[in-house]
Amino acid sequence: MLRGPSGAALGCVCALWLPAAWWIGPDALLLQAAWAIWCAACAALLLRVHRRTPVATQEEVPAPAGADSADHDIVQAIPLSICVCALPGGEILFANDAMVDLAGEPRGSLLGRALGEFCAQTHDRERLGLALATGHGFDDVELPVRRADGNVRWLSVCGRPDEFAGRAALFVVCHDVTVHKQAQRSLIASEERFRVLLGALSESVVLYDAQAKVLTRNRAAEGCTWLDDAHAGLPGGHDEARLFDEQGRALSNARHPVMRSLSDGQPLREVVIGTGRAGSPMRWLSVTTQPLFHAGASRPYAVVASYSDLTARIRAERALRASEQRYALALRGMNEGLAEWINGSEELYVSPRLSHIMGYDGGGRRMPVKDFVAGIHPADKPGWDAMMDDLLGGGHDVFQLELRMRHADSTHHWFMVRGVAQRDATGRSTRVVGTIGDISLRKRLEQVDLAERELLARIASGVPLADVTSRLAVLVEGLLNEDSRVAVLTCGASAADSVDVVAPGLSAAFRAALTRLPLPSGALSSPLVIADPDGAPGADAHRSALAEEGLRALWALPLAGQGGIALGALVICHRRPWRPGRSDENLVQRLVDIAQLAIERARGERQVRELNESLERRVAERTALLEQANNELEAFSYSVSHDLRSPLRAINGFAHLLTEHAAATLDDEGRDMLQRIQRGSNRMGQLIDDILRFSRMARIDMAHAEVGLDKLARSVAAELREQYPVARITVAPLGQVSGDHAMLRQVFANLIGNALKFSVHAEPPLIELFVALQDGGPAICVRDNGVGFDPLYADRLFGVFQRMHGAEEFPGTGVGLAIVKRIVERHGGRVSVQAAPGKGATFCFTLRGFVPTEPLGGPVGETRTGT
Repeated sequence: MLRGPSGAALGCVCALWLPAAWWIGPDALLLQAAWAIWCAACAALLLRVHRRTPVATQEEVPAPAGADSADHDIVQAIPLSICVCALPGGEILFANDAMVDLAGEPRGSLLGRALGEFCAQTHDRERLGLALATGHGFDDVELPVRRADGNVRWLSVCGRPDEFAGRAALFVVCHDVTVHKQAQRSLIASEERFRVLLGALSESVVLYDAQAKVLTRNRAAEGCTWLDDAHAGLPGGHDEARLFDEQGRALSNARHPVMRSLSDGQPLREVVIGTGRAGSPMRWLSVTTQPLFHAGASRPYAVVASYSDLTARIRAERALRASEQRYALALRGMNEGLAEWINGSEELYVSPRLSHIMGYDGGGRRMPVKDFVAGIHPADKPGWDAMMDDLLGGGHDVFQLELRMRHADSTHHWFMVRGVAQRDATGRSTRVVGTIGDISLRKRLEQVDLAERELLARIASGVPLADVTSRLAVLVEGLLNEDSRVAVLTCGASAADSVDVVAPGLSAAFRAALTRLPLPSGALSSPLVIADPDGAPGADAHRSALAEEGLRALWALPLAGQGGIALGALVICHRRPWRPGRSDENLVQRLVDIAQLAIERARGERQVRELNESLERRVAERTALLEQANNELEAFSYSVSHDLRSPLRAINGFAHLLTEHAAATLDDEGRDMLQRIQRGSNRMGQLIDDILRFSRMARIDMAHAEVGLDKLARSVAAELREQYPVARITVAPLGQVSGDHAMLRQVFANLIGNALKFSVHAEPPLIELFVALQDGGPAICVRDNGVGFDPLYADRLFGVFQRMHGAEEFPGTGVGLAIVKRIVERHGGRVSVQAAPGKGATFCFTLRGFVPTEPLGGPVGETRTGT
């Protein structure tokens, strides 16, 4: 191991090479090699000087003085800033010229001063003092020192302990790194500013090395959840993620913007890529890259890339495009086009669709404003002027107006004009944009609806057919255009009937010519169209008539009723060649249906009138016959009542006399025969009375008055109870009704009498009158506990002479219930019965307008109480 000045010289050289080699860095190999060669040359020079001088010096100079001189020469020859400090105090023993220049002071002022005095910071002085006290060396200590002129310089200091002039000393090599330190500080400040700048950016910024690995990223990138998917294809990227270009096609790893910039060294601006995983929505990014190069290098050593999320914008753009497409399709579907006018301009823009709607070529065009306004129908011009004055005056921003404008075919069509005005900051209208749509068909449909309602109202109100057809002609003319003339032809029910023509706008001669159409024969079974009489086949019969009237086209639609019966025709004429379109046919056909309805109704009304007249004649005839028959029946009834009663009275009288005067002379058989004669004549008289009463019920007029059924029923029950003293009759509260008092009394008399008669064998006979619910309404019921009958024969009871029991067992004529049924029906009610053999019967009847006294109880069959 080298010691003394030689070892110190070598140590100083090494101390010089190490910090410089570290500062140059490992990448500059050529510069490292050159520096190593220079340091080796310096070391060789020092050794050579050392080998030449030591022996001679030691011999020529006394030991102390010779040793100092040799050491001084060695240190002085080193081209580095070196000073020698005594141990352990640190006083400077020697400083070479390079050190004197570095300190900026004379050598004399340096010697004897402590090394720590030059330190600008206290902790550096303490650190040097510790190194001197321990006698240990140190390497690459950077510290600031203050020069005599006050400037602070940064030094990189290395120290090696050794002997100097026979004393323990510390050889200190100083390297001025002020420029490097300033550059390092500038770099740190620049890096700090770069980090602050990156942190302030809203975009996600990433720094990649030459292998596309992430070196650093800003705060926005650190908090970004989708950045890993954007690294698909790069080292560390997600394998599940996929990249796509702007058109949605798969993107290879080599086409990633970072890889492209590393490959060709070119920056990229706002490259749009898509990234996503299976089953997740696509995210769209804008990528901008900037490659970084070392001086003179052809390939970048790093790439800076910024990412911006465009998903919302692209989705909005796509939604906008879709909306625009839908709007365009909607405009086409609504038969509308666009128009734009800049305030102050003499022209307005008309879209291709609007040009097509107005009958011009399909391309968009500039249209003079005056031509557009001149095409508005004169009747709609005031409305247009008022709307534009309001719009330009700031009244409203949105407008909508229906008006008629000239079409390319020189006719006026209905259009819907609507839009919005755009205003500047002062409120002045600068631009008007709107849509214009052809609504002619809708307006015609509205006209047809109004015409239908008007015609149907006229027909329903019974307006004469001529008025209906005249109004129909006027409505059809307004529905088509001003060049049309309309006639309505109606024919009679038979071929012999004449044809009526209603044509408000045509001459009498032309109306007469129209009557020659083959209507009564039904030959006009399909529409007749003569678009131009000069070239139409079969128009010879109508050419002259059309020419005299100044007409050029004819369209005749047959009017036919049910079964194809010819009713007439609707004839439409035009002053110019014309052929009806599909919409014309559909619209006019609706009015043709109305015309057919009107004619059929008129025919039907006429037939009804004729039928009514015939029926009235027949009714009058039948009434006369009926009155004659009634009169004859009344005469017959009187004759019966008079002619039959006289013999019966004679039979009864003689039988009575025979009983009084000759009964003793008769045997039992004779007396029995006499009694049978008396009973038969009495029954015959009762039968005649019932028949007459039954017939009168259908002829006599009813006397309407308020009848209290409670009082009436109790009165009848009291009279009949005398004949059946053991019977018990209860009458519950009944109610009021408007009817014939005598007839209703007959009803109660017959029903209560029947109940008493058929309950005579009961012990005791029990009769009940009450009100019950029947078929949802109140019914008056009479119940008994008599013999009853089989309900299968209930319908027969209300016929004349119908009986369930023999006259010997229960006397009667079989007419009473028939009388009840007729009276109840004349009062707007009906009668019914419920019965069973041996369990009595319940007769119920309803009356129109009957109001019960008490709320209705249960249905028929429940027990009632009363007096």
